[in-house]
Amino acid sequence: MKLRDFISNIHLHPILILFVVTSIITGAFIELLILFLIVTIHEWGHYRMAKSFDWRIKKVTLWLFGGTMEAEEHGNRPLREQIYVTLAGPFQHVWMLSILYALMILLPAPSNLLDIAISYNWLILAFNLLPIWPLDGGKLLFYLLNCFFPYRKSHHLAIILSCVLLMVAIFVLTVTSYFTLHGCLLAAFLLLENRLEWKRRYYLFIRYLMHRYRKPASPSKVVTQPIDPQETIWNVLIRMRNDRQHLYVWNERRGKLVVKESDCLEHFFTYGNPHLPVRELNQYCR
Repeated sequence: MKLRDFISNIHLHPILILFVVTSIITGAFIELLILFLIVTIHEWGHYRMAKSFDWRIKKVTLWLFGGTMEAEEHGNRPLREQIYVTLAGPFQHVWMLSILYALMILLPAPSNLLDIAISYNWLILAFNLLPIWPLDGGKLLFYLLNCFFPYRKSHHLAIILSCVLLMVAIFVLTVTSYFTLHGCLLAAFLLLENRLEWKRRYYLFIRYLMHRYRKPASPSKVVTQPIDPQETIWNVLIRMRNDRQHLYVWNERRGKLVVKESDCLEHFFTYGNPHLPVRELNQYCR
Protein backbone atom coordinates (compact mmCIF):
# COMPACT_ATOMS: atom_id res chain seq x y z
CA MET A 1 0.00 0.00 0.00
CA LYS A 2 1.72 3.16 -1.17
CA LEU A 3 1.19 6.70 0.04
CA ARG A 4 0.88 7.91 -3.53
CA ASP A 5 -2.18 5.67 -4.00
CA PHE A 6 -3.82 7.46 -1.08
CA ILE A 7 -2.81 10.88 -2.41
CA SER A 8 -4.18 10.04 -5.87
CA ASN A 9 -7.59 9.33 -4.29
CA ILE A 10 -7.74 12.64 -2.39
CA HIS A 11 -10.26 15.27 -3.47
CA LEU A 12 -10.66 18.69 -1.83
CA HIS A 13 -14.18 19.70 -0.91
CA PRO A 14 -15.17 23.22 -2.08
CA ILE A 15 -15.76 24.18 1.56
CA LEU A 16 -12.07 23.48 2.30
CA ILE A 17 -10.98 25.67 -0.62
CA LEU A 18 -13.20 28.44 0.77
CA PHE A 19 -11.52 28.11 4.16
CA VAL A 20 -8.08 28.29 2.53
CA VAL A 21 -9.01 31.59 0.91
CA THR A 22 -10.41 33.03 4.14
CA SER A 23 -7.36 31.85 6.12
CA ILE A 24 -5.01 33.63 3.72
CA ILE A 25 -7.07 36.81 4.05
CA THR A 26 -7.17 36.60 7.86
CA GLY A 27 -3.54 35.52 8.26
CA ALA A 28 -4.36 32.13 9.77
CA PHE A 29 -2.77 29.99 7.05
CA ILE A 30 -0.31 28.18 9.38
CA GLU A 31 -3.18 27.12 11.68
CA LEU A 32 -5.14 25.86 8.69
CA LEU A 33 -2.10 23.94 7.43
CA ILE A 34 -1.79 22.16 10.81
CA LEU A 35 -5.51 21.38 10.73
CA PHE A 36 -5.25 20.05 7.18
CA LEU A 37 -2.31 17.79 8.11
CA ILE A 38 -4.21 16.33 11.09
CA VAL A 39 -7.30 15.69 8.97
CA THR A 40 -5.19 14.03 6.26
CA ILE A 41 -3.58 11.66 8.79
CA HIS A 42 -7.03 10.90 10.22
CA GLU A 43 -8.33 9.91 6.78
CA TRP A 44 -5.14 7.98 6.05
CA GLY A 45 -6.04 5.78 9.02
CA HIS A 46 -9.44 4.99 7.51
CA TYR A 47 -7.89 4.37 4.10
CA ARG A 48 -5.12 2.09 5.36
CA MET A 49 -7.52 -0.06 7.38
CA ALA A 50 -10.02 -0.27 4.51
CA LYS A 51 -7.28 -1.37 2.11
CA SER A 52 -6.19 -4.08 4.55
CA PHE A 53 -9.69 -5.57 4.12
CA ASP A 54 -9.49 -5.16 0.31
CA TRP A 55 -12.19 -2.50 0.15
CA ARG A 56 -12.61 -0.74 -3.19
CA ILE A 57 -12.01 2.95 -2.45
CA LYS A 58 -13.61 5.39 -4.87
CA LYS A 59 -12.24 8.62 -3.39
CA VAL A 60 -11.34 10.44 -0.18
CA THR A 61 -12.82 13.91 0.13
CA LEU A 62 -11.20 16.27 2.62
CA TRP A 63 -12.98 19.20 4.24
CA LEU A 64 -12.19 21.36 7.25
CA PHE A 65 -12.71 19.17 10.33
CA GLY A 66 -12.64 15.78 8.69
CA GLY A 67 -13.29 13.95 5.47
CA THR A 68 -15.37 11.26 3.85
CA MET A 69 -14.10 8.06 2.30
CA GLU A 70 -16.37 6.70 -0.40
CA ALA A 71 -16.15 2.95 -0.93
CA GLU A 72 -18.18 0.39 -2.85
CA GLU A 73 -18.54 -1.49 0.42
CA HIS A 74 -20.75 1.15 2.07
CA GLY A 75 -22.75 -0.88 4.59
CA ASN A 76 -22.07 -4.15 2.75
CA ARG A 77 -19.17 -5.64 4.67
CA PRO A 78 -19.23 -7.48 8.03
CA LEU A 79 -19.91 -5.16 10.96
CA ARG A 80 -16.52 -6.02 12.46
CA GLU A 81 -14.72 -4.70 9.37
CA GLN A 82 -16.83 -1.56 9.19
CA ILE A 83 -16.24 -0.77 12.86
CA TYR A 84 -12.48 -1.29 12.50
CA VAL A 85 -12.33 0.99 9.46
CA THR A 86 -14.37 3.67 11.22
CA LEU A 87 -12.29 3.57 14.43
CA ALA A 88 -8.99 3.62 12.52
CA GLY A 89 -9.42 7.36 11.91
CA PRO A 90 -9.91 8.43 15.55
CA PHE A 91 -7.12 6.06 16.59
CA GLN A 92 -4.60 8.21 14.68
CA HIS A 93 -5.15 10.98 17.20
CA VAL A 94 -3.92 8.69 20.00
CA TRP A 95 -0.39 8.43 18.66
CA MET A 96 -0.37 12.03 17.38
CA LEU A 97 -1.35 13.36 20.82
CA SER A 98 1.18 11.05 22.49
CA ILE A 99 3.99 12.50 20.37
CA LEU A 100 2.81 16.09 20.86
CA TYR A 101 2.56 15.75 24.65
CA ALA A 102 5.99 14.09 24.73
CA LEU A 103 7.45 17.04 22.79
CA MET A 104 5.79 19.46 25.21
CA ILE A 105 7.58 17.71 28.08
CA LEU A 106 10.96 17.14 26.44
CA LEU A 107 11.51 20.45 24.63
CA PRO A 108 12.97 23.21 26.81
CA ALA A 109 10.89 25.89 25.09
CA PRO A 110 7.88 24.32 23.35
CA SER A 111 6.55 26.24 20.39
CA ASN A 112 3.08 27.74 20.43
CA LEU A 113 2.38 25.59 17.38
CA LEU A 114 2.45 22.51 19.64
CA ASP A 115 -0.40 23.96 21.70
CA ILE A 116 -2.33 24.63 18.50
CA ALA A 117 -1.69 21.09 17.19
CA ILE A 118 -2.83 19.55 20.49
CA SER A 119 -5.98 21.68 20.57
CA TYR A 120 -6.85 20.84 16.96
CA ASN A 121 -6.27 17.13 17.58
CA TRP A 122 -8.74 17.11 20.47
CA LEU A 123 -11.16 19.26 18.50
CA ILE A 124 -11.15 17.00 15.42
CA LEU A 125 -11.34 13.84 17.56
CA ALA A 126 -14.33 15.13 19.55
CA PHE A 127 -16.06 16.55 16.47
CA ASN A 128 -15.73 13.34 14.45
CA LEU A 129 -17.16 11.23 17.27
CA LEU A 130 -20.41 13.21 17.31
CA PRO A 131 -23.30 10.85 16.34
CA ILE A 132 -24.02 12.83 13.16
CA TRP A 133 -23.78 11.43 9.65
CA PRO A 134 -21.30 11.20 7.87
CA LEU A 135 -18.96 11.69 10.85
CA ASP A 136 -17.35 8.64 12.43
CA GLY A 137 -19.76 8.89 15.34
CA GLY A 138 -22.70 8.83 12.93
CA LYS A 139 -21.38 5.68 11.29
CA LEU A 140 -20.82 4.03 14.67
CA LEU A 141 -24.42 4.93 15.54
CA PHE A 142 -25.54 3.17 12.34
CA TYR A 143 -23.50 0.06 13.20
CA LEU A 144 -24.91 0.04 16.73
CA LEU A 145 -28.47 0.21 15.37
CA ASN A 146 -27.60 -2.73 13.08
CA CYS A 147 -27.20 -4.87 16.19
CA PHE A 148 -30.88 -4.38 17.06
CA PHE A 149 -32.74 -3.56 13.84
CA PRO A 150 -32.80 -4.67 10.18
CA TYR A 151 -30.36 -2.97 7.85
CA ARG A 152 -32.93 -0.73 6.14
CA LYS A 153 -34.51 0.46 9.38
CA SER A 154 -31.09 1.04 10.94
CA HIS A 155 -30.07 3.23 8.01
CA HIS A 156 -33.26 5.29 8.18
CA LEU A 157 -33.02 5.71 11.96
CA ALA A 158 -29.36 6.72 11.77
CA ILE A 159 -30.12 9.54 9.32
CA ILE A 160 -33.19 10.74 11.24
CA LEU A 161 -31.34 10.76 14.58
CA SER A 162 -28.39 12.46 12.91
CA CYS A 163 -30.60 15.27 11.59
CA VAL A 164 -32.32 15.72 14.96
CA LEU A 165 -28.99 15.92 16.82
CA LEU A 166 -27.61 18.31 14.22
CA MET A 167 -30.58 20.66 14.59
CA VAL A 168 -30.25 20.52 18.39
CA ALA A 169 -26.54 21.37 18.09
CA ILE A 170 -27.30 24.31 15.78
CA PHE A 171 -29.95 25.60 18.21
CA VAL A 172 -27.63 25.34 21.22
CA LEU A 173 -24.75 27.05 19.40
CA THR A 174 -27.07 29.82 18.20
CA VAL A 175 -28.51 30.45 21.67
CA THR A 176 -25.04 30.49 23.26
CA SER A 177 -23.69 32.81 20.50
CA TYR A 178 -21.03 30.28 19.40
CA PHE A 179 -22.45 29.88 15.90
CA THR A 180 -19.67 31.47 13.86
CA LEU A 181 -19.17 31.65 10.09
CA HIS A 182 -17.15 28.43 10.22
CA GLY A 183 -19.95 26.82 12.20
CA CYS A 184 -22.51 27.89 9.60
CA LEU A 185 -20.47 26.38 6.78
CA LEU A 186 -19.96 23.10 8.65
CA ALA A 187 -23.65 22.89 9.57
CA ALA A 188 -24.61 23.50 5.94
CA PHE A 189 -22.21 20.80 4.80
CA LEU A 190 -23.57 18.25 7.30
CA LEU A 191 -27.18 19.08 6.44
CA LEU A 192 -26.46 18.60 2.73
CA GLU A 193 -24.69 15.28 3.40
CA ASN A 194 -27.65 14.01 5.44
CA ARG A 195 -30.09 15.14 2.77
CA LEU A 196 -28.06 13.37 0.09
CA GLU A 197 -27.86 10.18 2.18
CA TRP A 198 -31.64 10.24 2.69
CA LYS A 199 -32.30 10.73 -1.03
CA ARG A 200 -30.01 7.78 -1.82
CA ARG A 201 -31.52 5.46 0.79
CA TYR A 202 -33.42 3.28 -1.73
CA TYR A 203 -30.42 2.99 -4.05
CA LEU A 204 -28.14 2.11 -1.12
CA PHE A 205 -30.57 -0.54 0.09
CA ILE A 206 -30.75 -2.15 -3.36
CA ARG A 207 -26.96 -2.12 -3.54
CA TYR A 208 -26.86 -3.78 -0.13
CA LEU A 209 -29.27 -6.49 -1.35
CA MET A 210 -27.19 -6.99 -4.47
CA HIS A 211 -24.11 -7.50 -2.33
CA ARG A 212 -25.97 -10.04 -0.19
CA TYR A 213 -27.13 -11.81 -3.36
CA ARG A 214 -23.61 -12.08 -4.73
CA LYS A 215 -21.85 -12.74 -1.41
CA PRO A 216 -24.14 -14.47 1.10
CA ALA A 217 -23.53 -14.06 4.83
CA SER A 218 -21.46 -16.60 6.72
CA PRO A 219 -23.30 -19.94 7.15
CA SER A 220 -22.27 -19.90 10.84
CA LYS A 221 -24.77 -17.09 11.43
CA VAL A 222 -27.96 -18.70 10.14
CA VAL A 223 -31.14 -17.41 11.80
CA THR A 224 -34.51 -19.14 11.48
CA GLN A 225 -37.54 -16.86 11.50
CA PRO A 226 -41.26 -17.68 11.45
CA ILE A 227 -43.11 -15.90 8.69
CA ASP A 228 -46.60 -15.37 7.36
CA PRO A 229 -46.78 -17.22 3.99
CA GLN A 230 -48.80 -14.33 2.54
CA GLU A 231 -46.00 -11.87 3.29
CA THR A 232 -44.37 -10.43 0.17
CA ILE A 233 -40.74 -10.84 -0.82
CA TRP A 234 -40.17 -7.10 -0.32
CA ASN A 235 -41.41 -7.26 3.28
CA VAL A 236 -39.03 -10.13 3.87
CA LEU A 237 -36.09 -8.25 2.38
CA ILE A 238 -36.63 -5.07 4.41
CA ARG A 239 -36.50 -7.19 7.59
CA MET A 240 -33.09 -8.57 6.68
CA ARG A 241 -30.45 -8.16 9.40
CA ASN A 242 -26.78 -7.53 8.80
CA ASP A 243 -24.21 -10.29 9.47
CA ARG A 244 -26.90 -12.98 9.40
CA GLN A 245 -28.26 -15.48 6.91
CA HIS A 246 -31.99 -16.02 7.20
CA LEU A 247 -34.27 -19.05 6.85
CA TYR A 248 -38.02 -18.29 6.74
CA VAL A 249 -40.32 -21.03 8.04
CA TRP A 250 -44.07 -21.58 8.25
CA ASN A 251 -46.22 -24.65 9.02
CA GLU A 252 -48.83 -26.17 6.76
CA ARG A 253 -50.78 -29.46 6.69
CA ARG A 254 -48.18 -31.06 4.52
CA GLY A 255 -45.48 -30.08 7.00
CA LYS A 256 -42.98 -27.33 7.64
CA LEU A 257 -41.98 -25.27 4.61
CA VAL A 258 -38.71 -23.37 4.41
CA VAL A 259 -37.55 -20.56 2.11
CA LYS A 260 -33.96 -19.39 2.13
CA GLU A 261 -32.81 -15.78 2.06
CA SER A 262 -30.95 -16.57 -1.17
CA ASP A 263 -34.23 -17.75 -2.78
CA CYS A 264 -35.89 -14.40 -2.04
CA LEU A 265 -32.92 -12.45 -3.36
CA GLU A 266 -32.63 -14.58 -6.49
CA HIS A 267 -36.31 -14.16 -7.34
CA PHE A 268 -36.15 -10.42 -6.63
CA PHE A 269 -33.20 -9.80 -8.95
CA THR A 270 -34.20 -12.40 -11.58
CA TYR A 271 -37.90 -11.65 -11.99
CA GLY A 272 -38.18 -8.22 -10.40
CA ASN A 273 -41.47 -9.00 -8.65
CA PRO A 274 -41.14 -7.82 -5.03
CA HIS A 275 -44.89 -8.26 -4.39
CA LEU A 276 -44.91 -12.03 -4.85
CA PRO A 277 -46.09 -13.82 -1.65
CA VAL A 278 -43.49 -16.05 -0.06
CA ARG A 279 -45.92 -19.00 -0.30
CA GLU A 280 -45.75 -18.84 -4.09
CA LEU A 281 -42.00 -18.43 -4.04
CA ASN A 282 -41.73 -21.91 -2.48
CA GLN A 283 -42.68 -23.56 -5.76
CA TYR A 284 -39.74 -21.88 -7.51
CA CYS A 285 -37.31 -23.28 -4.97
CA ARG A 286 -38.13 -26.99 -5.22
